[in-house]
Amino acid sequence: MHPELANAFSAAAGWFDYDNDGYLDLFIVNYVKWSAETEPICMSNGIHAYCAPDSFAGLPNLLFHNNGDGTFTDVSEQSGIFKHVGKGMGVAFADYDNDGFVDIFVSNDTFRNFLFHNNGDGTFTETGLLSGVAYPESGRSVAGMGVDFRDIDNDGLPDIFETAMYNDNFLLFRNLGKGEFDYATLKSGIGQATHHLTAWGTGIFDFDNDGWKDIFTANSAILDNSEEVSHTPYHLPNTLLRNNRKGKFEDVSKIAGSGFSITAAHRGAAFGDLDNDGRIDIVINCLNGPPEILMNRSASANHWLLLSLVGSVSNRDGLGAKVKVITSEGAQYNHATTSVSYGSSSDKRVHFGLGAAAKIDELEVLWPSGIRQVLTHVAADQILTLREPSRK
Repeated sequence: MHPELANAFSAAAGWFDYDNDGYLDLFIVNYVKWSAETEPICMSNGIHAYCAPDSFAGLPNLLFHNNGDGTFTDVSEQSGIFKHVGKGMGVAFADYDNDGFVDIFVSNDTFRNFLFHNNGDGTFTETGLLSGVAYPESGRSVAGMGVDFRDIDNDGLPDIFETAMYNDNFLLFRNLGKGEFDYATLKSGIGQATHHLTAWGTGIFDFDNDGWKDIFTANSAILDNSEEVSHTPYHLPNTLLRNNRKGKFEDVSKIAGSGFSITAAHRGAAFGDLDNDGRIDIVINCLNGPPEILMNRSASANHWLLLSLVGSVSNRDGLGAKVKVITSEGAQYNHATTSVSYGSSSDKRVHFGLGAAAKIDELEVLWPSGIRQVLTHVAADQILTLREPSRK
């Protein structure tokens, strides 16, 4: 490991199998060069405040290859990751161009975002600018925080959602295919819903099981003395944005239950079906306070499927596996990942809301190994364990 990064300010980490060898590799997101000895004194409106990221130099991220024997090798330099210096806060993984290799999105704080394209030979090319996800439409970097990298419009292409600071608008990049993304924040209604917010954790999940993934954000101002510095509240309630199936999102926080009226210093958010009832629940970390556990009580007759993947040729957890389901309601896509949100790790199981469909006509899993597994006539409303077949 690089000696200068032995005590680095790391903000996030995630597991993925970048070379499809069946072993999970580790990606570490580093923030800025900081120490108590060199911390500058910063003021805002004449009041002492934490210094902005512009006061510090950024750091490169790190990639560790799993050797399969309980050891890891730092491959940051030879992979091309190390030469890109940012101010990373969040990381998410997805195969955005469907070439069979998992790619990396890193949200940066007051610095352009990184999209590392996996070249399939152990190296990565940073394509954020060319792909259209480095900046919002304004061309101005934002205070990037948490991120999820998942298909929101059921077209088979993973999209990117990123939380940010108030006046930034949270960012939605819609995947157009062929390595290109469209800045969809304003046309989706997300800009209007989030312009006044600051958020950290986030997740793209189908919370009402209608077959369309929604968006959750864990909200709070950055400065604990923000009321004094900027006359804005520090503690904020969280936000739930419902997918209306037409490319737009509606803020339904006020009708989502009493849990969405709680104000706190929300930060991380993790997602999973805690009670195995087919509905995705949320656990939120709060600074200087107890965590919040939001149990999903959506009163809906919609059906669901929760898929637990067990790899054999691929990594044991099946991370990176791509899943497609076809029902009478149409096709949906998702993939196995735990790297969601900000400072959090979520349930590895793959969830689908199925709407009115009581069965799945076809379930297809494309494992990281390249093995394709297809099941037909799968009953809804179950937790299904699926084991990867051998190559034979």
